[in-house]
Amino acid sequence: MLPDDKTIKKLFDIVSEKTKEFNVKRGCKEDESIHHYLDVSRCAEIIAAHCGLDSHKAKILGFFHDYGECAEKTIPNTFHGTAGYDEMMKLGYDEIARVCLTHSFWEGIYDPEYFVYDKKEVARAGELISKMELDEYDYLIQLSDMLCCKRKFVKLEERVDYIIKKYKRNPEQAENMIRAAKKLKSRFDKLCKQDIYELLEIK
Repeated sequence: MLPDDKTIKKLFDIVSEKTKEFNVKRGCKEDESIHHYLDVSRCAEIIAAHCGLDSHKAKILGFFHDYGECAEKTIPNTFHGTAGYDEMMKLGYDEIARVCLTHSFWEGIYDPEYFVYDKKEVARAGELISKMELDEYDYLIQLSDMLCCKRKFVKLEERVDYIIKKYKRNPEQAENMIRAAKKLKSRFDKLCKQDIYELLEIK
């Protein structure tokens, strides 16, 4: 189930307000989060429209994939994946809940020691995902998330480099990330019957 347009606006306003409140507390004028949500949403919408998926659904899933991020930033021992999943399940939006959970694990690794997120919550996420069968929308949001960085669509290497620096990943992890990211891209290159970089006009 997905929210209607009125509810989408309401949820968008909630996310925006929470982000602004967090930034005020940090003394920051602006946060990249909202821009990232919008970029991932647009990316998913474009790709979906070219590979036979529901572009409206993809747009919604893309925007709310990081719904739990504010909770992760403000509540101790919280992981945005499970926080978003829990909240969306309470609201009855199971399809959004799925991508909140699955988008962080595009490498197919669920070892809590591999991530900087809360270990117990990462382990819980792995258990929940093990009971699911990922579909094209899960993979689409994973890829779209990886193609968006610093308010633009980027090549996978640039996004991976950003993640490596931000989370201080080691060389082996970097190789795993590049390999998994390229596999995702190849999947949608085939589905769209064209290079995703060309579709998104990524130079």
